[in-house]
Amino acid sequence: MSQGIRLAIVGAGATGKAHAAGAQQAGGYKLVAVADLIPDRLAALADAFKIPVATPEAEKVVLDPTIDAVCICLPTHLHAPVAISALKSGKHVVLEMPPAPSSKDAKAIAKAAEKAGRVVMYSCVRRFGAAEQSAKQAIDKGYAGRIYHARATWLRTRGVPRGTGWYADRAQSGGGVIVDLGLPMIDLLMHLMSAKPRSVFSVAHSALAKLPVEEAASVLIKFDNGASAELSVSWALNQPESQAGTVCRLSGDAGAVDVYTPQGPVMYRGFDEKGQSKSTPMKQPKVTGHVALMRHFKECIAGKATAPVGALDGVALMEIAEAIYKSIESGKAVEV
Repeated sequence: MSQGIRLAIVGAGATGKAHAAGAQQAGGYKLVAVADLIPDRLAALADAFKIPVATPEAEKVVLDPTIDAVCICLPTHLHAPVAISALKSGKHVVLEMPPAPSSKDAKAIAKAAEKAGRVVMYSCVRRFGAAEQSAKQAIDKGYAGRIYHARATWLRTRGVPRGTGWYADRAQSGGGVIVDLGLPMIDLLMHLMSAKPRSVFSVAHSALAKLPVEEAASVLIKFDNGASAELSVSWALNQPESQAGTVCRLSGDAGAVDVYTPQGPVMYRGFDEKGQSKSTPMKQPKVTGHVALMRHFKECIAGKATAPVGALDGVALMEIAEAIYKSIESGKAVEV
């Protein structure tokens, strides 16, 4: 790897392009191959990043002994077979979220990673956002005190994934909006609150698009440290335009953090008798998003860091998702 980590992109869609750009800007990588079944998309990514090998055959890339690592940006049901093949051939792997259609598939990935002694890192890109990094730093420094409750939403008004049928096929996707938008937000809450879900209670709906998977859902989460969170996500929801978008507000016994505002992340401290406080916008880092993610992946390969969402964390996330679906079916709270 003296000339950089030889990296391949499997899946040349928007996420594949984001990983390629992140690797290029992070430095330390050499983009050597890309695979995709759609000719125009394949050619566009290869041309944009001057990638020498462009092929419709993912297996050809995965088994190439000259490649050190792969970014797998494929439909969820392809994660396990492609990742396991890559790991068996000695490659480090970045995988898009959600991890897999089931915890069973995620466990197979983890087993292959352990046996191969290679890094698996799920693309927890929200953890590497500018606002999220600032919020985490402030919370870890204790500025908000003990975080005991959070409210998070990721609401689209008419944002059902289009152009492919696998999103609405539970066998291929693992679920609907809960795994697509909910799991990344749950992962972010776990990260910011330094806690793990202990039980969940959820309701879900598919009232507008009439999908076979849920298009809107709400989840109440109790964490292992006693903290709680309320999460709402939607692909399709009748709502005021002002409600669409992402919210993440965390309440502590010494202050509060509002992660997503037009001014960036804001800290609230010094509450008076009427609940009024001083708001302080937080300074944000320069290295963010996929650039920060791919820089961290490089450090993991070098043995200088550990994956923030690694192979076993992927198993845990899918077990949380399965507990949420069990709660929807039973109408009761379910332990994780």
